Amino acid sequence: MLDLKFIRENPDIVKQAIANRHDNAPIDKVIELDASRRQKVLELDNLRRARKEGSKGHQESTSKEDLAAQGRNLREQVKTLEDEVKVIDDQLKALLLQLPNIPDASVPVGEGEQDNKIARTWGEPKKFDFQPAPHWKLGEDLDIIDFERGVKLSGTRFYILKGMGARLQRALIWYMLDTHTRKHGYYEIYPPYMVKQETMYASGNLPKFA
Repeated sequence: MLDLKFIRENPDIVKQAIANRHDNAPIDKVIELDASRRQKVLELDNLRRARKEGSKGHQESTSKEDLAAQGRNLREQVKTLEDEVKVIDDQLKALLLQLPNIPDASVPVGEGEQDNKIARTWGEPKKFDFQPAPHWKLGEDLDIIDFERGVKLSGTRFYILKGMGARLQRALIWYMLDTHTRKHGYYEIYPPYMVKQETMYASGNLPKFA
């Protein structure tokens, strides 16, 4: 989540970043709500100060009845403003979660993957004397992947690996874990399979992938 102070002080940078990502995140609404919240918080602080001074009996010329009425009035105004600030806070939180991160300056701006730049290559692409089949076709022919059932279970772009496909997946996971933990200084962790909603928000999975 982008820091609200950063957005407030650098609106043009954030707007340009959103435009570069071809996103329609509600940055103008965020800025508008932030300004409204700051104004209400200022009013709230002033009311609380006035209420505190009144409770100390600084207005000696005012009767007790009038002081009591003023106190009730200030209390109601404070409660109203506190409720309004809370509503704005909730709205701001929901909108801030929709704002994407700012891409690094080195990331090329483009419409799609055709605008990506090759950072580096390794080896030479293998050449065949026949037209090679794509991996999804090979997977189905070898009966190691099932797209239809994957979509039925989880939705678009999901699949089921089976037989040697599932075994290959498991072997690759073990190989990468062992390589990085034994040779590259990584420390292996097995976290809970189920996590709290707050964890999903903090990791960026929610609300986008709700």
